[in-house]
Amino acid sequence: MVNVILDTDIGDDIDDALALLLALKSSELNVRAVSTVYGDVKTRAMLVLRIMEEMGIRDIPVKTGVSKPLLEDRSIEKPNQAATLEGWEGKLLDRWQNDRRSIADFIASLIEESAEETVIISIGPLTNIALTLALNPWIADKAKLVMMGGCFSKQIAEYNISRDPEAARIVFESGIPLTMVGLDVTLKCVMNNEYVKMFKSSVLPEVRFVSKMMDAWMSHTKSTNPILHDPLAVATSFTQSFVAVRPMRIRVEVRGEYTRGFTVPVEGKPNANVCVDVKNEAFVEFFMNRVLK
Repeated sequence: MVNVILDTDIGDDIDDALALLLALKSSELNVRAVSTVYGDVKTRAMLVLRIMEEMGIRDIPVKTGVSKPLLEDRSIEKPNQAATLEGWEGKLLDRWQNDRRSIADFIASLIEESAEETVIISIGPLTNIALTLALNPWIADKAKLVMMGGCFSKQIAEYNISRDPEAARIVFESGIPLTMVGLDVTLKCVMNNEYVKMFKSSVLPEVRFVSKMMDAWMSHTKSTNPILHDPLAVATSFTQSFVAVRPMRIRVEVRGEYTRGFTVPVEGKPNANVCVDVKNEAFVEFFMNRVLK
């Protein structure tokens, strides 16, 4: 069983909620904590708690992290899936653990307490992880990171990287063993109409609630078929049977007027195992079977 900390910006795209379901339903993982990052981190934390509520989980701490990038000041807006919390805010606040530690101290303490190696699964901007590594560089020797983010095969700034490129650069240069699950593979992992229908017809309470989150996401974005970006990162934390990886040295561009946030393969000693191929049909089938049980 792998000890993991899941760091998420749940509430905007639906794949974070789907990834949380997969993590909580995978016996291969021991989810030690969930932390939230970027924007309205309190609402994001309540969405995590709400899913756990439906699953009867009350022993996994949920911690709010940093709401803004390291060097930029961005406005904070409600996630589109916040609408699903109506009537629940007070109940969830009753469960709120008022941990006064910083997010960096919180994550570092969990890693330090664990006798086994910890895997951090990052499925949002890397701000929390960068701060933790900058203040506790020893973590690079005691933990691993599996991150959904980046893209090496196209000239594009992937969302999680582009929200805080400076944080991403810190993480890639920290020395922590890192697996990058980028758009190169995740864009191939799509829930087709049949799978969406199966998901929405489930009677499981946690799936029914995430279906409401999916409806809010669909209404806001006009999207119909979730892409399993973040769930693929969760699966990769305990098995590489769905992906092929290649060692690369990745440099995060932070200065370019048009290229800020690009994750660029460069010459030099590899600092990441980068996913270059995926058995997408097998993975999506695995995901559906796992979360609908």
